[in-house]
Formats: sequence, structure tokens, C-alpha cells
Amino acid sequence: MITQNDTTPIFLQIKRWIEDHILRDEWSADTQLPSVRELAAEFGVNPNTVARTYERLTLDGTVRSARGIGFFVGENAKEAIVSRRREEFVAHTLPSFVEQMKLLNIEPEEIINAYNNHKDENWK
Repeated sequence: MITQNDTTPIFLQIKRWIEDHILRDEWSADTQLPSVRELAAEFGVNPNTVARTYERLTLDGTVRSARGIGFFVGENAKEAIVSRRREEFVAHTLPSFVEQMKLLNIEPEEIINAYNNHKDENWK
């Protein structure tokens, strides 16, 4: 969720929160998103922060704006989010993860076992 302790700007945290809803299939293509004022009230932020979030989501094709009506999940939003996040994971998260494995002398087999245990417990 959104936290003031996170160093990520609030509007990007809200963006990720929206994207997570789309990735979990809670909001599919053409679903109307909460209004700027609704989200601002929910997160306790300035409406301009939410407007900035929606602007960013519109620019990357995740949502579309219907003037006077609101914002809606874009047609290929889920695929676009998965593509962006996979690129980010491979380019940034994975190298850092591998570096930590090396520093901590963790063997790949340990990660595979931990992954399998976690997957079995948390994925349906």
C-alpha cells in the first residue's frame, strides 16, 4: 500500500497500486477507475497527486481518459504492465538479487527451494 516511509514518490506508489489491481484481474479492460477525488480521500493525499498519477498512467497507455466521465483501464493495460515490469525486474531487481546471493554465499539451490516453498504456500 502507500507509505510515507517509502522513498518512492507518492504518485508512483499510487500508480503501482493501480497497476497491481489490474495485474490481479481486479480491474479489467474498460473498467472505470475511482475518481481523482475518491483516491485522494482514500490515500489522504492532494488531488493533484492522483491527477499526476492518472496522467502518467495515460501516457504509458495503461489507462484512457473519457473527458467528463473519468478514467478507464486501457485495452492492453495488463500486457503493457507485465512487459514493463519484466524489463524492470531483469534490468534492475535481478542483478541486485544475484549480487546479494554472492555476498551472502547463497547457492541457487537454496533459492529454488525457498521459491518452491513460498510458491506452494502463497500461490493458488
